[in-house]
Amino acid sequence: MKFRYQRWMIKTSLIYLLMGVSLGVLIFLSQRFPGLAWASSWKTVHVHLLLVGAVIQMIMGVGLWMFPRRKEPPPVTTEPEGMTLYVAFNTGTVLRSLFEPFWQAGAFAYFLTLSGMLLQILSLVYFLYLIFQRIRAPAA
Repeated sequence: MKFRYQRWMIKTSLIYLLMGVSLGVLIFLSQRFPGLAWASSWKTVHVHLLLVGAVIQMIMGVGLWMFPRRKEPPPVTTEPEGMTLYVAFNTGTVLRSLFEPFWQAGAFAYFLTLSGMLLQILSLVYFLYLIFQRIRAPAA
């Protein structure tokens, strides 16, 4: 199937957008409703879901979709490379989003938060490697 990992990236970024906005509403309402007081400690996750999960992943998906690939072998980004990027980036984003509010609670939460950060950083470096090969002068 053509553009599979790019479509997954774009669709997943929209899910992160919905989650980030929903969390933002809960954070806003937490100032008026004491039962939602827990949400105020998730401000970092809110921003992270919107900026990293939604915006950066949308940029990666559209960039890998729109920048031209080489016609001759080897292709610039293969399906396994794209899916590796997708899985690593989203694993890092989910780990960081779930455990960042609790990183001070113990070594396990700290380790999972740090693992998520490292996966995100490595994924972004991998994305730069993949997209850099696609940036070239237009064919004559």
